[in-house]
Amino acid sequence: MKKLLSSRKNRIICLIIALEITACSFTGAGIYNLANERNMLQEQQEARLSNSVITMTLASAAGNHKLMLDAQKVQTIDSRRWKGPVLTKSRGTITGPSGKETYYNLNMDGVVSIMRGIGNTDEYWVRDDGCKMLGDYIMVAADLDIRPRGSLVDTSLGRGIVCDTGSFTNNDPNQIDIAVAW
Repeated sequence: MKKLLSSRKNRIICLIIALEITACSFTGAGIYNLANERNMLQEQQEARLSNSVITMTLASAAGNHKLMLDAQKVQTIDSRRWKGPVLTKSRGTITGPSGKETYYNLNMDGVVSIMRGIGNTDEYWVRDDGCKMLGDYIMVAADLDIRPRGSLVDTSLGRGIVCDTGSFTNNDPNQIDIAVAW
C-alpha cells in the first residue's frame, strides 16, 4: 500500500506541475497555489483514501476554476516520456529506453507468487493494451544480477517492475522481456 501511495503521490505531483503550467497559460497570468494543493494531497494520503477525488482550484484573472480528478485514473506526466518506437506484437523486438525489448506471454501465477514471497502485495491485472501489470507497473523479466526483483525500469510501454528472468540474459544481460497477453 505504501509503495502504491508513493507511486500515486509521484503521479499526482507531476500532474500538479503540469496543471500549474496550464493554469499560467490558461489566462496568461494564472496563479496556482501549489503549497495548499500539496498539503491537501498529503492529508488525503495520510487518511489512506484509496479512491479519492482530487479537487484543484486554478486561480486566474477570470476567477477560480475547479478541476476534479479521480486519483485512480491520473496518468503519469513525465518530461522524459519515451518518444521512440513502442513494442508491439508485430514489431517483436525494439530498442527501448532501457535497451533491447522483447515480449513473452506465459502464465504469471508463479511469478506473482514469487513477488508475494518478497513482500509485494500489488494487484495483478492485464492492462487494456495487453500488458501484464503488478500494481501500476508493467511486469518485466531481466537479468537479476543487474536488475534485482522489484527494480523499476523504463520501457517503451511505460514503467516496468522486474519480476522474472530468462535465458535471454545469457546473450544480452541488458535486455528486458515484457510480459503481455498477446
